[in-house]
Amino acid sequence: MRASLVFALCAALLLSACGAPAAPSSPAAPGDSPTAAVPTNQPSAAPSAGSGELRIGTGLSIPASLIASEGQNGFNMITYGAGETLMRLTPEQELVPWLAESVERADPTTWEVTLRPGVTFHDGTPLTARAVANSFASSWAGLPNAGSFVPTDTRILVRDELHLAFITPEPLGNFRYSLANWNFVIHKAPVNSISPMTGPYRPVSLVVDQEFVLERFADYWGGAAGLERIRVLRLPDANARALALQSGDLDMLTNVAPEIARGLPLEIAQVSLPGTRLHHIILNHTRAPFDERAVREAASLAIDREALLLATLDGQGEVAVSLYPASLGLPLVQAQRYDPEQARALLDEAGWVPGADGVRVKDGQRLEVLLYSYPGRPEITQMAVVIQAMLGEVGFAVAVEEVADVVEMAEGGDFQATMFSVGVQSDPLYMPALTLTEGGAFNYGGYWSAPIEALVAQLRAEDDPAARAELARQVQEVVRTDTPNIYLATPPLITAFRQGHVVGFTPNPNDLYLVTPELGLSQ
Repeated sequence: MRASLVFALCAALLLSACGAPAAPSSPAAPGDSPTAAVPTNQPSAAPSAGSGELRIGTGLSIPASLIASEGQNGFNMITYGAGETLMRLTPEQELVPWLAESVERADPTTWEVTLRPGVTFHDGTPLTARAVANSFASSWAGLPNAGSFVPTDTRILVRDELHLAFITPEPLGNFRYSLANWNFVIHKAPVNSISPMTGPYRPVSLVVDQEFVLERFADYWGGAAGLERIRVLRLPDANARALALQSGDLDMLTNVAPEIARGLPLEIAQVSLPGTRLHHIILNHTRAPFDERAVREAASLAIDREALLLATLDGQGEVAVSLYPASLGLPLVQAQRYDPEQARALLDEAGWVPGADGVRVKDGQRLEVLLYSYPGRPEITQMAVVIQAMLGEVGFAVAVEEVADVVEMAEGGDFQATMFSVGVQSDPLYMPALTLTEGGAFNYGGYWSAPIEALVAQLRAEDDPAARAELARQVQEVVRTDTPNIYLATPPLITAFRQGHVVGFTPNPNDLYLVTPELGLSQ
């Protein structure tokens, strides 16, 4: 039964693709165009063999400028080895010190940070407590979301060259996790429009939306990195990226789509693992029909997430049963499941009666939903089309519409439901605070719950791991009861590279961490 359903859904996807946009890349991150200090206007020629240059192809965004405190540049700076934070997440999603040597809680609102000695910025100056304080001030001033992680009214006291204290306005149990957030990549004021940072590679040039070039930083605190140079090429066409890898014009591809990975030859190595990103549907609680709990729950029950993975991600990744991806290692509650019969029963009980055409009607209103999607991640719209068919089986009439900027659309609040994707931190506070609380950055659907508000407040103050895990379990119980949003899948994070040529690659389910000092090329 499921196999035939998947076949039918795949056929529907092929038919729908005829009119779908072809752009698989994310919209460029906000930021100004590079100034004259960024020297090139066209991508430079491919390097000669044996040059020690790694050529990475991506369909996602590259920095919009070389200033760390603008837009999403900090994310890209960490991804490609230019920037570092005080804390980081290992491939096992364990939180460990990075530029910090230790982070200790002195009292409920005071955190004492000891910096790693011997760290040098790309401009040759040492990493000091004063430099870290200035970096946080720059992030707060330039990045609107930075204050969501470490409040902007936090006081920073410089104790001495390597010691500083953060005094938060209220207890923050997740403070250590916030120090790993890319908004707080440690940087100095720009020099010639390039922010000095501390990573194993330093940015040297940028062609907006086309090419980002970095060179080995000779004075890196961790020792010499494995590459002389990294060239990141943004190529929106997935097939073009795959062909460039096979021809030897590229050495590595990031975020490879499963259908592309399936066609790569054996000499191309692939690493696939469920990531920490969560694809889901944001439901608008201020608009019909999802202001009705029974309708929200019925919609969730109608979605076969296993079939969804098979139809859109080649069966790779993992189904989502809650608001936390399984890859985070948190204890999970099965807050959402597949049961179309229960979905029909809920709609019957709520007074939604099937009409002659199969679409349910209540008080003269048809159960019609406009589901928005966007082209930033190619499987997102494919999933929307599959979900359209699944919801139709229980009496919804769903139309799918793609928009170029899903955030702009959602911020306006005039929608019923929209596809969305969030890169999730292993901090159990991250998802409920951002997506389920009043004023949460991604709570576009206007969801409000007194139990969630109380649990999030407790999570903010608590730093004991066992206690935080228990609070996360309670959050998931509320999600099971309320169905605030519909959680779909954790997509696979697939990296492909030339077998025997690229060495030292360490996969991490968090796509923030791609380039490490160990990454290199065989001789």
